[in-house]
Amino acid sequence: MRQRNNRTQAFELVDRAIRLQLFDDADLSEVEQCFQKALTLDPESIDVLGEAAHFYDAVVPNVQKAQKFAVQCREKALMLIREMDNIIGEASVRTRR
Repeated sequence: MRQRNNRTQAFELVDRAIRLQLFDDADLSEVEQCFQKALTLDPESIDVLGEAAHFYDAVVPNVQKAQKFAVQCREKALMLIREMDNIIGEASVRTRR
């Protein structure tokens, strides 16, 4: 059986954390553990960082953690935007030739 990679496992943990929060009697410590494990598995993921930021902002208010993950998410997102801008620029130069 093929072992799942870290990114896949991280996404599954985030998905689980989100689903757990749908219940009125959600065990928020279990939700938090899912986010912590996901961040360990894929600390560069914009999705994981963003969901963790939302969790600590809206569900279990912790301003320091929310801001930490939001800043990291934003930095990764800006890097991705710059990469996409480069691709768009290069593609547009190629199509003008």
